[in-house]
Amino acid sequence: MSLEVPLSQQGRCAVHPDLPAGGTCFRCGSFICADCATSVAGLGVRLYCQACAARPDVNYLEALRQRYWGKRDGWAWVVGGVTLLLCVATAAALAEWGVRATKESLFTFLLLLPVPVGVAFFLGQRWARHAMLVTPLMMAVVADALVPDGRFLYLLCAIPGLVTGLRIHRDVRNQLFFRLPVPPGALKLLWNERFDNPMARQASRFGFSALFMPMFAPVAVICGAVALKRVDPKATPPIGRRNQALMGLVLGLVSPLLWGSFLLLWLSGRIPF
Repeated sequence: MSLEVPLSQQGRCAVHPDLPAGGTCFRCGSFICADCATSVAGLGVRLYCQACAARPDVNYLEALRQRYWGKRDGWAWVVGGVTLLLCVATAAALAEWGVRATKESLFTFLLLLPVPVGVAFFLGQRWARHAMLVTPLMMAVVADALVPDGRFLYLLCAIPGLVTGLRIHRDVRNQLFFRLPVPPGALKLLWNERFDNPMARQASRFGFSALFMPMFAPVAVICGAVALKRVDPKATPPIGRRNQALMGLVLGLVSPLLWGSFLLLWLSGRIPF
Protein backbone atom coordinates (compact mmCIF):
# COMPACT_ATOMS: atom_id res chain seq x y z
CA MET A 1 0.00 0.00 0.00
CA SER A 2 1.49 3.34 -1.03
CA LEU A 3 1.41 6.27 1.41
CA GLU A 4 2.33 8.86 -1.20
CA VAL A 5 -0.28 11.52 -1.89
CA PRO A 6 -1.04 11.95 -5.59
CA LEU A 7 -0.06 15.29 -7.06
CA SER A 8 -3.66 15.95 -7.99
CA GLN A 9 -4.67 15.79 -4.31
CA GLN A 10 -1.83 17.92 -2.91
CA GLY A 11 -2.62 21.46 -1.75
CA ARG A 12 -1.88 24.22 -4.23
CA CYS A 13 -0.69 27.74 -3.56
CA ALA A 14 -3.57 30.21 -3.49
CA VAL A 15 -1.55 32.72 -5.53
CA HIS A 16 0.33 30.28 -7.77
CA PRO A 17 -2.05 27.35 -8.46
CA ASP A 18 0.59 25.61 -10.58
CA LEU A 19 2.93 25.26 -7.57
CA PRO A 20 2.44 22.85 -4.66
CA ALA A 21 1.84 24.41 -1.25
CA GLY A 22 4.58 24.07 1.32
CA GLY A 23 2.44 25.25 4.22
CA THR A 24 -0.35 27.56 5.30
CA CYS A 25 -0.44 31.19 6.32
CA PHE A 26 -0.34 31.62 10.09
CA ARG A 27 -3.07 34.28 9.95
CA CYS A 28 -5.57 33.42 7.20
CA GLY A 29 -4.76 29.72 6.75
CA SER A 30 -4.47 29.88 2.95
CA PHE A 31 -2.00 27.60 1.19
CA ILE A 32 1.33 29.22 0.34
CA CYS A 33 4.25 28.06 -1.76
CA ALA A 34 7.93 28.66 -1.06
CA ASP A 35 7.89 31.88 -3.09
CA CYS A 36 4.92 33.31 -1.18
CA ALA A 37 6.04 32.28 2.32
CA THR A 38 7.04 35.44 4.18
CA SER A 39 8.44 35.80 7.68
CA VAL A 40 7.98 38.88 9.83
CA ALA A 41 10.91 40.20 11.84
CA GLY A 42 10.41 39.62 15.54
CA LEU A 43 7.75 36.92 15.15
CA GLY A 44 10.05 33.91 15.10
CA VAL A 45 9.44 31.13 12.57
CA ARG A 46 5.85 32.05 11.75
CA LEU A 47 5.14 32.15 8.02
CA TYR A 48 2.54 34.36 6.36
CA CYS A 49 1.30 34.97 2.87
CA GLN A 50 2.54 38.22 1.39
CA ALA A 51 -0.82 39.95 1.85
CA CYS A 52 -1.02 39.13 5.57
CA ALA A 53 2.65 39.91 6.15
CA ALA A 54 2.05 43.46 4.90
CA ARG A 55 -0.89 44.09 7.25
CA PRO A 56 -0.09 46.55 10.08
CA ASP A 57 -1.91 44.38 12.62
CA VAL A 58 0.50 41.52 11.78
CA ASN A 59 3.70 43.33 10.85
CA TYR A 60 3.95 45.63 13.84
CA LEU A 61 7.27 46.97 12.57
CA GLU A 62 5.59 48.14 9.37
CA ALA A 63 2.87 49.72 11.51
CA LEU A 64 5.59 51.51 13.44
CA ARG A 65 7.10 52.76 10.19
CA GLN A 66 3.75 54.10 9.02
CA ARG A 67 3.10 55.71 12.39
CA TYR A 68 6.22 57.90 12.23
CA TRP A 69 6.64 58.17 8.46
CA GLY A 70 7.12 61.84 7.54
CA LYS A 71 6.17 63.10 11.03
CA ARG A 72 8.50 65.45 12.88
CA ASP A 73 10.40 63.97 15.79
CA GLY A 74 11.87 65.65 18.85
CA TRP A 75 15.09 66.51 17.03
CA ALA A 76 13.18 68.39 14.33
CA TRP A 77 11.51 70.58 16.96
CA VAL A 78 14.83 71.12 18.77
CA VAL A 79 16.54 72.21 15.55
CA GLY A 80 13.60 74.45 14.69
CA GLY A 81 13.71 76.05 18.15
CA VAL A 82 17.46 76.64 18.00
CA THR A 83 17.09 78.15 14.53
CA LEU A 84 14.44 80.55 15.82
CA LEU A 85 16.66 81.53 18.76
CA LEU A 86 19.55 82.24 16.37
CA CYS A 87 17.31 84.54 14.34
CA VAL A 88 16.15 86.36 17.48
CA ALA A 89 19.73 86.68 18.78
CA THR A 90 20.91 88.04 15.44
CA ALA A 91 18.09 90.57 15.32
CA ALA A 92 18.85 91.68 18.88
CA ALA A 93 22.57 92.04 18.15
CA LEU A 94 21.92 94.05 15.00
CA ALA A 95 19.52 96.29 16.90
CA GLU A 96 22.24 96.90 19.48
CA TRP A 97 25.26 97.37 17.21
CA GLY A 98 23.66 98.20 13.87
CA VAL A 99 25.03 97.10 10.52
CA ARG A 100 28.62 98.25 10.38
CA ALA A 101 31.72 96.86 8.72
CA THR A 102 33.15 95.71 12.02
CA LYS A 103 34.15 92.34 13.41
CA GLU A 104 31.23 92.43 15.80
CA SER A 105 28.76 92.80 12.94
CA LEU A 106 30.45 90.06 10.94
CA PHE A 107 30.31 87.72 13.92
CA THR A 108 26.62 88.56 14.24
CA PHE A 109 26.01 87.50 10.65
CA LEU A 110 27.94 84.32 11.41
CA LEU A 111 24.99 83.25 13.58
CA LEU A 112 22.83 83.26 10.45
CA LEU A 113 24.98 80.65 8.73
CA PRO A 114 23.10 77.61 10.16
CA VAL A 115 19.65 79.20 9.77
CA PRO A 116 18.98 77.96 6.19
CA VAL A 117 20.08 74.46 7.21
CA GLY A 118 17.84 74.55 10.27
CA VAL A 119 14.81 75.72 8.30
CA ALA A 120 15.37 73.05 5.64
CA PHE A 121 15.81 70.41 8.35
CA PHE A 122 12.56 71.40 10.02
CA LEU A 123 10.78 71.20 6.64
CA GLY A 124 12.14 67.69 6.03
CA GLN A 125 14.66 68.39 3.27
CA ARG A 126 17.04 65.44 3.16
CA TRP A 127 20.13 67.44 2.21
CA ALA A 128 19.85 69.30 5.52
CA ARG A 129 20.64 66.10 7.46
CA HIS A 130 24.05 65.95 5.81
CA ALA A 131 24.56 69.71 5.95
CA MET A 132 24.18 69.65 9.73
CA LEU A 133 27.35 67.56 9.96
CA VAL A 134 29.50 70.18 8.25
CA THR A 135 27.80 73.38 9.45
CA PRO A 136 29.67 73.53 12.81
CA LEU A 137 33.00 73.09 11.01
CA MET A 138 32.07 75.74 8.45
CA MET A 139 31.24 78.17 11.24
CA ALA A 140 34.59 77.44 12.89
CA VAL A 141 36.44 78.03 9.60
CA VAL A 142 34.63 81.33 8.94
CA ALA A 143 35.24 82.49 12.52
CA ASP A 144 38.91 81.62 12.17
CA ALA A 145 39.08 83.69 8.99
CA LEU A 146 37.64 86.66 10.86
CA VAL A 147 39.77 86.35 13.99
CA PRO A 148 42.63 83.84 13.53
CA ASP A 149 43.74 84.08 17.17
CA GLY A 150 40.88 81.88 18.45
CA ARG A 151 41.30 78.86 16.19
CA PHE A 152 41.46 76.30 19.01
CA LEU A 153 38.44 77.83 20.74
CA TYR A 154 36.40 77.74 17.54
CA LEU A 155 37.17 74.08 16.93
CA LEU A 156 36.38 73.31 20.56
CA CYS A 157 33.00 75.00 20.22
CA ALA A 158 32.30 73.08 17.00
CA ILE A 159 32.73 69.66 18.65
CA PRO A 160 29.35 69.63 20.53
CA GLY A 161 27.53 70.62 17.35
CA LEU A 162 29.34 67.93 15.38
CA VAL A 163 28.58 65.24 17.97
CA THR A 164 24.91 66.29 18.09
CA GLY A 165 24.73 66.23 14.30
CA LEU A 166 26.13 62.69 14.21
CA ARG A 167 23.62 61.57 16.83
CA ILE A 168 20.73 63.07 14.88
CA HIS A 169 22.02 61.57 11.64
CA ARG A 170 21.99 58.06 13.15
CA ASP A 171 18.65 58.40 14.95
CA VAL A 172 16.09 55.94 13.55
CA ARG A 173 13.11 58.07 14.51
CA ASN A 174 14.62 61.02 12.65
CA GLN A 175 15.24 58.86 9.58
CA LEU A 176 11.55 58.00 9.51
CA PHE A 177 10.71 61.71 9.62
CA PHE A 178 12.81 62.21 6.48
CA ARG A 179 11.15 59.18 4.82
CA LEU A 180 14.41 57.25 4.59
CA PRO A 181 14.51 53.43 4.28
CA VAL A 182 15.04 51.83 7.68
CA PRO A 183 15.88 48.10 7.97
CA PRO A 184 13.66 45.86 10.14
CA GLY A 185 16.46 45.42 12.67
CA ALA A 186 16.61 49.16 13.36
CA LEU A 187 12.81 49.33 13.58
CA LYS A 188 12.89 46.46 16.08
CA LEU A 189 15.34 48.40 18.26
CA LEU A 190 13.08 51.47 18.09
CA TRP A 191 10.08 49.32 19.05
CA ASN A 192 11.93 47.78 21.97
CA GLU A 193 13.00 51.20 23.18
CA ARG A 194 9.59 52.86 23.08
CA PHE A 195 6.83 50.25 23.13
CA ASP A 196 8.09 46.90 24.40
CA ASN A 197 6.62 46.61 27.92
CA PRO A 198 7.46 50.13 29.15
CA MET A 199 6.19 49.17 32.61
CA ALA A 200 9.22 46.88 33.01
CA ARG A 201 11.55 49.76 32.26
CA GLN A 202 9.80 51.89 34.86
CA ALA A 203 10.04 49.03 37.36
CA SER A 204 13.82 48.83 36.98
CA ARG A 205 14.15 52.60 37.36
CA PHE A 206 12.04 52.69 40.51
CA GLY A 207 13.92 49.64 41.81
CA PHE A 208 17.28 51.38 41.53
CA SER A 209 15.79 54.53 43.02
CA ALA A 210 14.48 52.50 45.96
CA LEU A 211 18.06 51.60 46.92
CA PHE A 212 18.59 55.27 47.78
CA MET A 213 15.00 56.33 48.59
CA PRO A 214 12.99 53.42 50.00
CA MET A 215 9.67 55.19 49.45
CA PHE A 216 9.94 54.09 45.79
CA ALA A 217 10.00 50.40 46.78
CA PRO A 218 6.21 49.83 46.67
CA VAL A 219 6.01 51.46 43.24
CA ALA A 220 8.85 49.26 41.98
CA VAL A 221 7.12 46.13 43.31
CA ILE A 222 3.79 47.04 41.71
CA CYS A 223 5.34 48.00 38.37
CA GLY A 224 7.51 44.88 38.37
CA ALA A 225 4.57 42.57 39.11
CA VAL A 226 2.38 44.15 36.43
CA ALA A 227 5.19 44.12 33.85
CA LEU A 228 6.05 40.50 34.64
CA LYS A 229 2.43 39.51 34.12
CA ARG A 230 2.38 41.22 30.72
CA VAL A 231 5.40 39.35 29.35
CA ASP A 232 4.29 37.15 26.44
CA PRO A 233 6.94 36.25 23.81
CA LYS A 234 4.29 34.55 21.65
CA ALA A 235 2.04 37.59 21.39
CA THR A 236 1.81 39.78 18.29
CA PRO A 237 3.85 41.89 18.78
CA PRO A 238 5.91 39.96 21.34
CA ILE A 239 6.10 41.46 24.84
CA GLY A 240 9.44 41.02 26.57
CA ARG A 241 11.68 42.73 29.16
CA ARG A 242 11.23 39.92 31.67
CA ASN A 243 14.66 40.58 33.19
CA GLN A 244 13.91 44.26 33.79
CA ALA A 245 10.58 43.41 35.39
CA LEU A 246 12.25 40.88 37.69
CA MET A 247 15.00 43.35 38.53
CA GLY A 248 12.51 46.03 39.56
CA LEU A 249 10.48 43.53 41.57
CA VAL A 250 13.52 42.13 43.40
CA LEU A 251 15.05 45.54 44.11
CA GLY A 252 11.69 46.79 45.36
CA LEU A 253 11.52 43.87 47.81
CA VAL A 254 15.17 43.98 48.88
CA SER A 255 15.41 47.73 49.41
CA PRO A 256 13.18 47.89 52.56
CA LEU A 257 15.11 44.95 54.03
CA LEU A 258 18.43 46.71 53.47
CA TRP A 259 17.17 49.98 54.94
CA GLY A 260 15.55 48.15 57.84
CA SER A 261 18.81 46.35 58.62
CA PHE A 262 20.68 49.62 58.41
CA LEU A 263 18.27 51.33 60.84
CA LEU A 264 18.48 48.44 63.31
CA LEU A 265 22.27 48.55 63.28
CA TRP A 266 22.21 52.32 63.67
CA LEU A 267 19.74 52.21 66.58
CA SER A 268 21.77 49.51 68.31
CA GLY A 269 24.87 51.66 68.10
CA ARG A 270 26.84 49.35 65.82
CA ILE A 271 27.01 52.05 63.16
CA PRO A 272 28.27 55.22 64.87
CA PHE A 273 27.45 58.65 63.48
